[in-house]
Amino acid sequence: MPDTSTVIYKTHAAKVSGQEFVLSDETPDRMDDVIMADGWDLASFQKNPIALFNHNSNAPIGKWANVRVIDKQLRGHLELAPAGTSDRIDEIRKLIDAGILRAVSVGFRPKESKPRPESDGYFFTEAELVETSLVSVPANPNALAIAKSLKISPMTIDLVFAGEGKGNGIKRRGLTGGQAETSSQVRKGATMSLAQKIKERETSILDKTGKLDALHEAVGDGDYPNDLLETVKKANAEIMHEREILATLRDSERNLAVTSDDGGRMPAVIKQGNGYSAPQLQRPFGVERKKLDPIDLLCRSAALRLLAHHERKPVMDLTRALYGDDEPLKAVVDWQTRAASAAAMTTVTGWAKELAQQTVVDVMELLKVASIFGPLSSMGLALGFGRNAKIVIPTRSRTPTIAGSFVGEGLPIPVRQGAFTSLPLTPMKMAVITTWTRELDEHSIPAIEGLLRDAIVYDTSVAIDSVLLDANAATTIRPAGILNGVSGLTPTAGGGFAALTGDVKQLSGALLTGTLGNVRKPVWLMNPQQVNSAGFAIATGAGVFPFRDEISQGRLGGWPIIQSGTVPAGTVIVIDAADFVSVTGDGPRFEISDQATLHMEDTAPTDISTSGTAVAFPAKSMFQTDMLALRMIMPLTWAIRRTGTVAWVAGVTW
Repeated sequence: MPDTSTVIYKTHAAKVSGQEFVLSDETPDRMDDVIMADGWDLASFQKNPIALFNHNSNAPIGKWANVRVIDKQLRGHLELAPAGTSDRIDEIRKLIDAGILRAVSVGFRPKESKPRPESDGYFFTEAELVETSLVSVPANPNALAIAKSLKISPMTIDLVFAGEGKGNGIKRRGLTGGQAETSSQVRKGATMSLAQKIKERETSILDKTGKLDALHEAVGDGDYPNDLLETVKKANAEIMHEREILATLRDSERNLAVTSDDGGRMPAVIKQGNGYSAPQLQRPFGVERKKLDPIDLLCRSAALRLLAHHERKPVMDLTRALYGDDEPLKAVVDWQTRAASAAAMTTVTGWAKELAQQTVVDVMELLKVASIFGPLSSMGLALGFGRNAKIVIPTRSRTPTIAGSFVGEGLPIPVRQGAFTSLPLTPMKMAVITTWTRELDEHSIPAIEGLLRDAIVYDTSVAIDSVLLDANAATTIRPAGILNGVSGLTPTAGGGFAALTGDVKQLSGALLTGTLGNVRKPVWLMNPQQVNSAGFAIATGAGVFPFRDEISQGRLGGWPIIQSGTVPAGTVIVIDAADFVSVTGDGPRFEISDQATLHMEDTAPTDISTSGTAVAFPAKSMFQTDMLALRMIMPLTWAIRRTGTVAWVAGVTW
């Protein structure tokens, strides 16, 4: 059972609503622990609700307000210290605004707990909240690029991106909702593997380095007292000792990973300077070399290719250095080098995908600024694919009707039958790749990677709208435009206020007719030019602007307006947003690779090569040219649940 005197830390990360954080919920973590929301004891915490950074009592950043339990979640508002309090406070404010710092960690003492059935975790039914900290998140390329572009100091960057975990045997939940083991013991008494020991040692070094940085930060420009100087010396010695152990563990891992010609019975390969050599031992006379299974040859070949990538050397040179003239192995290495099906790709799990840097970001808020799709999807039914290969939306047919009727006393009541259909939605995606040189990556200010990510988001929003607003039918790779199958209305001639009111009447009338009067969330889609024209339309003979005040509030005829330059000038669309269904993934996925080979074609790219065909031209290797490739994948599709929910007119005269 958990020790009631020990403070346990659990971290929760989610989108920040203003300055309100979800401090904890009832989601099981990787240790299968669940903190019951109704069991929080907040009395002691609310007497002194100081907000810390990374559980460092010497790093207060503000205080927590309105801490309470609602909807099975422990929530609270973070009130940061005023801007200008210190450079560190100002930098933390910037990182929160940029969405980089969005995780909090609650420290609590378990007062009452019980084991969870069929798991290794516990239900914490009563817990006393001790303190709550804003904590750092694992570094990713996009976050680092944004932090650098915000001119965050190197010391703060090191503190924020120093890694997860807290020493002294305390366990903290990671950003994915799980819990990272940072203590010196493995759960259930299992013996740690060499890889686990290396990972633990790396975490320990990062933790100690962060503490050392905090010590220097506390001194500032002042002098070092004797006791603090001794603490710094001790910290430096501990870090040096940890690094020596880590170097030894890594050497052991490398030596144990390399086998000999004789199925692993010969001594390990020795690295000499910048090269490798294999000890030449004499095999007893008459004893044949051990024959390896084909799977062993494939595994050795894969290991050689990874080593070649790390050492930046030709794979065949390493094969000869490590295994001599092993003809079967050289044949497999050569076959894998030339075979399209075995090429190292950032998309193949277990074979180079792990070498690609990845991050997932939430750009729906950015799309809302630049496009029609973002705000329209938020007004309609917005879903996520998750792990589903298909989402089926049940939809009721408009006919037959199952409306009630007036019935006389004692007379039979009519029995009517409705009809339902289903709308299947399968994953589709927007995708693009862009490239830049290593030199530009290292020397550009602001960082070129962050600029390109922002440009991809903006340009993709325009591309999404161009498909969303067209009249093309759905295919296997794209959804149908919302104007597909809908005939455009004839614009009212004459211009001015009369034309405006005429078009508004016929568009709203068409929507009401098409939906049989059942309109739930009507919304106008307009170009900013038409929005301005409607605001400046003067009523004939009256000399007033009837729609000016309403337009300034983003509405026309009581219906909200979504305006964007992606709507063609002169085109006005009205849609019942309640019938617009959009499905996305967790967010656009950005991946960076310096190993990919690309067909540098912006319109109709093809496979680099397939059986019986030539290599695509022009093709370029990122590794050979020392370049970087950024790929964006965005799962996305949409549909309209009912017919008759869209009306539009092009070429308006106002």
